[in-house]
Amino acid sequence: MLRLLKPGSGMSLLDVGSGTGHFTRRFSEAGLRVIGLETDPGMLGFARYKHPDLPFLRADARALPFQDASVDFAAAVTSLCCIPSPEAALQELWRVARCGVLLGLLNRNSLLCRRKAGKGGYRGVRWDSLSALRQWGARLDPAPSFERWGTAVFLPDATAFARLLERCLPGHCPWGGFLAVFWGR
Repeated sequence: MLRLLKPGSGMSLLDVGSGTGHFTRRFSEAGLRVIGLETDPGMLGFARYKHPDLPFLRADARALPFQDASVDFAAAVTSLCCIPSPEAALQELWRVARCGVLLGLLNRNSLLCRRKAGKGGYRGVRWDSLSALRQWGARLDPAPSFERWGTAVFLPDATAFARLLERCLPGHCPWGGFLAVFWGR
């Protein structure tokens, strides 16, 4: 995902729907100044406990408590998969981001979806497609000036062989279970 973002050291990023703080930590380790935002009090407490050196705030993606263009980037890694109105949240991310928005979503056109949709931790989440995301992007105002995208997790069994094979597959193959899109200004 970071290869899509191409951040400079010290740039700022809001990790919207940060959950446990896993990606908040990864963004921080890449040199970004991060703030994790989460609505669920339990997740927020866990993230603060697990990553005491990182700031986490309680906030809803559909009403971000930040001024227009107040951060360099806004990211939502799988959090929009759980929001009934993802386009409203995306508008908010776009509003507060000066340079662009990074989304990580579950890909409807993947083997992962065929195997896991509606089961276990995937119960109740939405699976999206690149064409649906492009429709969302077309409705942003102002429109993004460019797009970068990629996919990963082609083989959902996570065996050593699958991880090795993943390295050989192209990042622009549309069938990966994880779909990442960056829209820049």
